[in-house]
Amino acid sequence: MTSRYAGRLGAAGCVALLCAGCWVAVPDNTGGAGGQGGTGGIAPDVLWETQGNGADVCFNVVGDGERLTPSPGCDLASRSEANAYQIRAELIGTDGNGDGCSFEFGFTGDVPIDPVTHGFRVSGFQPPGSDARLSFSGGIDGTRATGVARLETDGAFCQVGWAAQMATRCDDDSREKCRELFECCSAILINPIFFQSCNAVVQQCDRLACQRLLDGYPQCAPPPPPDAGAGDAG
Repeated sequence: MTSRYAGRLGAAGCVALLCAGCWVAVPDNTGGAGGQGGTGGIAPDVLWETQGNGADVCFNVVGDGERLTPSPGCDLASRSEANAYQIRAELIGTDGNGDGCSFEFGFTGDVPIDPVTHGFRVSGFQPPGSDARLSFSGGIDGTRATGVARLETDGAFCQVGWAAQMATRCDDDSREKCRELFECCSAILINPIFFQSCNAVVQQCDRLACQRLLDGYPQCAPPPPPDAGAGDAG
């Protein structure tokens, strides 16, 4: 297993969904803890990520939910790297003096996920040729994951908390279903507040979320086939 790190310690209405490759949150429809182990219909890899609030993080879970594994999709710094876990912190968390932390590191080895707790941990890993020790841990609950990352070097440390959500690609099926929802809302919603709420779902480019809201508008349901109900006659 290998790791890369760089750090400094101490103080210091349109449809916006047609961009190919957008990352959007996916609602939990698995019914299982973590949305991973023991569930079917999961893609081979599931990327988790978040950006903002001073801490950007990503990690990649293999489809069986057993471990984190490297993926080119987990590359916050766009260095053409494949990380199993990566975090970039900017003046958040705490160091030994109570000041904000700034650091970045990625971990490129597999990390097992506990099948009962859905937690994972790497403690005190020391990259070759460095005196830094890197640690991170996390737990998955539904479509949300939280954890802590810590970097120690030269007797000082930085520690930050992080949170992430399961993500999926904005693919053609998602764009088509969300386009149907947008057209439906444009046709039947006069109140601008209701329309804005609908368009907020459209912009997620999440097929399941768009389908769920679309199902709530029977006015937009496709007409039944001509022979519907014919089997009940007589």
